[in-house]
Amino acid sequence: MNEQNKIETTWWERNKKKVLIIGGVVVAVGVGVLVFKNKDALIELVKGGKKLASKVPPIADTTIIETTTEVITTVETEAITVSKTLNNGDPFGVEGFIRNLPDGWHPSAEKIAQAAALGIKLGEHQTLVDPYMKNVA
Repeated sequence: MNEQNKIETTWWERNKKKVLIIGGVVVAVGVGVLVFKNKDALIELVKGGKKLASKVPPIADTTIIETTTEVITTVETEAITVSKTLNNGDPFGVEGFIRNLPDGWHPSAEKIAQAAALGIKLGEHQTLVDPYMKNVA
């Protein structure tokens, strides 16, 4: 009959005292380490709190510095081989054309002069591409 009257106890009920004692020891050790590492500041605070407060600059003398951080993301991709046969593999000419350059890029003086000789006025971010042959190894 004794076994039927026994109530099952949970893990917490069985170990509550041990857990609380171990937790208290861990907290006490943590506080001790913090006090030891900061003992000079604590001693100065206890001896003369006014001295410590006088070292803090007044709010009016503070300077606010705004900073920005540029995030650059690099994406690695695999090269895809594309084999297209143009003009049945025979070489052909491509006429010269005007190419738009990315921001911050400018055409060379040579290309500006070459375009002017052809009567073409290039924009700030444009260059002249010379004629070339395609499908040539």
